[in-house]
Amino acid sequence: MIVIAVPDDALAGAAAAVARLGRAGAVVIHTCGIQGLAPLEGCGPFVAAIHPAVPVASSEQPFTGVIFGVTAPDAMKEWSARFVADIGGTPLFVPEEERVRYHAALSTASNFAVALAGDSADLLGGYETLIPLLRATVENIAQLGPDAALTGPIVRGDAGTVSAHLRALPAHLLESYVANARRTLARAVASGRLDEAAAARVAEALEEAMVR
Repeated sequence: MIVIAVPDDALAGAAAAVARLGRAGAVVIHTCGIQGLAPLEGCGPFVAAIHPAVPVASSEQPFTGVIFGVTAPDAMKEWSARFVADIGGTPLFVPEEERVRYHAALSTASNFAVALAGDSADLLGGYETLIPLLRATVENIAQLGPDAALTGPIVRGDAGTVSAHLRALPAHLLESYVANARRTLARAVASGRLDEAAAARVAEALEEAMVR
């Protein structure tokens, strides 16, 4: 078995090397989230894309309970499911044509959340205060789902609070706040948690901030 675990842009070159040097009959998998089977085309019939749907920040990352995005030929699906189960995970079979959407969804939820947490930590002068808040947010999502777990001034329609936030923020964070506030507002309205009149007041506060 050969596992190719390299940065996305290096996958094609690494797979080509495996195709040249690998042992005939070996199982070859890669761990890239966005790519499917195409990079492994020259690596034989026993191939799969098996991506852990968690942020792997160190070599000590546990995989117990982790979902793995799996793209594999029909003949390799059973093997892939057993492999994932052996390391403690659960397979999610992702069609080749859905691989980019799958990876974009994970990147949005994880990578962008980390960057936003970094901005919040800068405002607070440290990240320690954020940890209980972020843990509680994840637990609320797990128990209620994203829309029902939404809290804060936007879902309450507190336009004055939103305006105060925008006045207090440094200029380099205004665009990010407004973009995320608009997405939050759209979800609050679509889920029926905020009426149109209150939503309009929040939207007006966001517009005013962008023209200042």
